[in-house]
Amino acid sequence: MELRFWGVRGSIPTPGPHALAVGGNTMCLSIEREGHLFIFDAGTGIARLGRYLEEERADIAGCIFLSHYHWDHIQGLPFFAPAFRKQNRFHLYGQASSRLTLHDILADQMQAPYFPIGMETLEGLVTFNSLQAGENVSVSDDIVVRTTALNHPNGALGYRLETPESTICVITDHEHPKDGLDASVVAFAQGAKVLIHEAPYHPEEKLAAKAGWGHSTWEEAALTAKAAGVDRLFLIHHDPERSDTEVFDILSMARNIFPATDVATESTVVDLSELDG
Repeated sequence: MELRFWGVRGSIPTPGPHALAVGGNTMCLSIEREGHLFIFDAGTGIARLGRYLEEERADIAGCIFLSHYHWDHIQGLPFFAPAFRKQNRFHLYGQASSRLTLHDILADQMQAPYFPIGMETLEGLVTFNSLQAGENVSVSDDIVVRTTALNHPNGALGYRLETPESTICVITDHEHPKDGLDASVVAFAQGAKVLIHEAPYHPEEKLAAKAGWGHSTWEEAALTAKAAGVDRLFLIHHDPERSDTEVFDILSMARNIFPATDVATESTVVDLSELDG
């Protein structure tokens, strides 16, 4: 069972010499387990994932779970090469909308004059499934993906992938209350082997100007991991203005609260079996 990060930035892609170690693509990560492929978010990092998959295998199937529909989480989908092959089979999941279907939400970013080809060319995307917060997806007899509501403008979903070997919880684009941690998120992450939690802000930044923007601090991420009793924490959704040095400075501070913390970078690959025990 393997976890890989393909994009770890928030808001906007961040290329440049200041971001070489961490990477500049927006959010995308994958988990593979015995023939099952799970993709979380479709930021620009999903284009890298697509190239990797096409080099590795002929026919590709998997599930793509979208936390929400802000551009930094969906803008890579039209560049996901496996989606253009009709022999591939990808099932998409995302938060239900009262106005638009999941298909229509994603198709909107590919209509003229914003994009030269339409959604109908992505023949490998075979189902579009809307989810309510709290709804579960049973992928097989022993694999389930659970959902929870996150506090973010326009809404977002957190995901918890449960398999017989591991539980991985993905919390991105969420704002904890100013008087403490969000108890529902702590409960949702409880006992997970891996918590993947966004950490774009310093505490003083959030207090000074960014309260209400729908994001977390590195301190809140570390405290959530500690309160939930997880085995390992990965910090993601790094601020686009943050240099490699600044991101790793945040890591040092977060480890003072929760020692089993790592920064997710575009080169991070985790064999989840190595985390057993």
